[in-house]
Amino acid sequence: MAAITEAELTRALERTLVARGKMPPGEAHPTARMVLGYFGADDSVLDNKLSSDDRDRFYQLEEEGLLTSEEEDATVSRGKTWRIHYWLLKKSRIREVGRSGEAPPTEDAGSVYRSIGESDWKRSGGSGSPQS
Repeated sequence: MAAITEAELTRALERTLVARGKMPPGEAHPTARMVLGYFGADDSVLDNKLSSDDRDRFYQLEEEGLLTSEEEDATVSRGKTWRIHYWLLKKSRIREVGRSGEAPPTEDAGSVYRSIGESDWKRSGGSGSPQS
């Protein structure tokens, strides 16, 4: 599959993290540039190459389905096993979100409460005691 462009990832970030209020609009493009800077022409990047702040951002992108992480065990000298963690771009998801005309709907508790009519918030009965 062809490499993800900065514009594609920026649009995907705008339609996920920015649309949900998890990222200011001005951070979408710099974040896309940072992410693609780690990946370069590859489809994966070793986790230990990330700074702590960048790793936090990668986890945020994973929550949105734009990245995924995997691990594998490797046997090194003297039979010791090391676990290697790495990140993968979910290219099809990035393109799907980037092409869609609108951001995926968000579920927030506030919208549920706002949808309840004023009359539903009022208690019925005049005694003030719980009804049985």
